[in-house]
Amino acid sequence: MKHFILISLLFLLMFNLSAEVLPEQQSAPLVRDIAPPVRYWSTHQQGLLPVQTLPGLDTQSQIPLRKDPKLLVVLYHNIVFGRTGNVYNRDLYNFEHDLAFLKRNFTITNFKNVLTQGWQAKTDQVIITFDDGDLSLYAIVYPLFRQYELEATIFLVPNFIGEVGYMSWDQIREMSEYRTASGKKLFFFESHSLTHRMMGEMDAQDVRHELETSKQIIEEQIGEKVTVLALPFGSGAGDGTIINEAYDLGYQAIRTSVAQVVPTKSINAWAIGAMNVENYSTDVFVQKVLALTGR
Repeated sequence: MKHFILISLLFLLMFNLSAEVLPEQQSAPLVRDIAPPVRYWSTHQQGLLPVQTLPGLDTQSQIPLRKDPKLLVVLYHNIVFGRTGNVYNRDLYNFEHDLAFLKRNFTITNFKNVLTQGWQAKTDQVIITFDDGDLSLYAIVYPLFRQYELEATIFLVPNFIGEVGYMSWDQIREMSEYRTASGKKLFFFESHSLTHRMMGEMDAQDVRHELETSKQIIEEQIGEKVTVLALPFGSGAGDGTIINEAYDLGYQAIRTSVAQVVPTKSINAWAIGAMNVENYSTDVFVQKVLALTGR
């Protein structure tokens, strides 16, 4: 009997040690300790990084005109150079092919434009979003999107910023302040809550703290208004308490993780769905987009 108990305990210990908790499934610290900044490389020193893998991504093409234009929001987390087994990662090769497909078939835009001018759209619209603030957004997405003048919306968790593997505020400010030669802004930063916890399980007081503090910190750091919330894990989609708190604090929209596409003339700003892009080929990506849009 003693041997059986010992073996059982060893098995449980081995199981716990082998169980992997992905970074995207973790919550940030409730309170951040003041620590020295993490040292990252800088594009100021190295110039644009050579990240292109797909020739012709900058080729202009005529986006199809639509009688019933629709809004697609795509959701990425991390971009990596090589092959990956993490479902949240997107390898650069397939990511660039995703972008090429989107450029041919959608007008790449941002939340402000869609919410104020979506009803005037003549083509399908897409908003390319990234959750959490992973360092790959500065190392890969930043130079790539600068090169091809593509717009990106990045949802930040302030209590992640500066941690190993995440961007620093200096990097975020650099991206936010960047403008093309024609003066176009490419990188928009919004809120993904303060600590990346499931908001659908919080009471009103905690929800308000998460939304208010996150919004305040990001606005202070980048000097621009934060008006869109992305729900961590998609938790709390359609929750009246979350919507009311967000509205009272000056948010104008909420992005969920519900995979859906809607006509640009009938967007519900408080329940904007998004297609989460996982670790599969661009062929699968295209099939999913076409199925959602009905094209």
